[in-house]
Amino acid sequence: MKRLQSWPRWSFWTWCCTLLMAGGAGAYYLRTVHALGPTAHLRDVFPWGVEVGLSVLCGLALCAGGFAVAATVRILKLENYESIVRPCLLIGFLGYLVAFVGFITDAGQPYRIGLLITWNPRLVLAGAVWSLILYGAVLALEFAPELYKRLGWREPPPLRWLGMPLLLLAVVLSVLHQTSMADLLLGTPNKISALWFTPQLPFLFFVSAACAAIAAVIFASWHTSIAFARGLPANLVAGMGKALAALLFFYLGLRFADSISRGIPLLVQKNDLQSVLFGLEIGLFFMPLWLLITERDPVNPRVVYYSAVMVLAALITNRLNTCITSVEATTGARYLPSWNEFLIAYGVIALGVAVFSLTAKRLPVFLES
Repeated sequence: MKRLQSWPRWSFWTWCCTLLMAGGAGAYYLRTVHALGPTAHLRDVFPWGVEVGLSVLCGLALCAGGFAVAATVRILKLENYESIVRPCLLIGFLGYLVAFVGFITDAGQPYRIGLLITWNPRLVLAGAVWSLILYGAVLALEFAPELYKRLGWREPPPLRWLGMPLLLLAVVLSVLHQTSMADLLLGTPNKISALWFTPQLPFLFFVSAACAAIAAVIFASWHTSIAFARGLPANLVAGMGKALAALLFFYLGLRFADSISRGIPLLVQKNDLQSVLFGLEIGLFFMPLWLLITERDPVNPRVVYYSAVMVLAALITNRLNTCITSVEATTGARYLPSWNEFLIAYGVIALGVAVFSLTAKRLPVFLES
């Protein structure tokens, strides 16, 4: 009985993250032992499956959006929204970390990871490691004053002026990473449905990434305020809800204008899986816009939270539709993910959630406005 009582009293979500990370680690071990083919249902038609869609594409979206929103607040000197800079930077860093780990696990060749740390201009993935170091440096500089204060040290002067140049460089690199993934999709015009294949795909990816970053901050603030009594004030959440509504209106306007210019009907009347998932994607983007616009002022924090959840679900649906559903509709092939792919994808995401929770518990991620 004493041994049972000595077990840590974790919450339900802590156990979920732990089990998902353990399952992901076990699935990745099987991936490295049995290679990619027997453990993933990928073929030449589907080079990107649910693992890449969930971890890499969504992680890069949070990375680009998080750093872009943080830089916008700093450049425009929006002092009332200074409190969201740290969570945006942390979400951006963890988004890229999730994308990086997801890409490494998708390759299934862990013995090549050591080659990535070397500076080899012929090795494209080496730049990913140095980008991760840059994002980590930006995050470390942001939390440096708090760490120096706890240690009783005086902050060195160079740390004050290094923050903005590194942040701008991080924005450029994160946007380039996001754009490069969209360009890779545009390089296969015969495999992507016209509903998602558009020359404006890189810009649409970026705008949706900015929406997802704001939604992720609202989502994280809601749960950290419940778990650790640390979150953003209600008036700041209401302001972020208005900014999210404006970005969603801009995104949907771009999406519809692009569809009309290419002669794509806005209402697809076919009763097939492609049309249903396309309607689900547009609905998940439109519903939070409708909720935020029709809500009375000040905006209810619960309504903003539900809107943020739908925006995050819309981002996931959009990325999976772009790399899986559109390919199925064009080629006629069918892709059914294996349990190994699901475990690795959700294990990587659980790792990012766990790191964010530990950081929010130990460090002042959400500052008072």
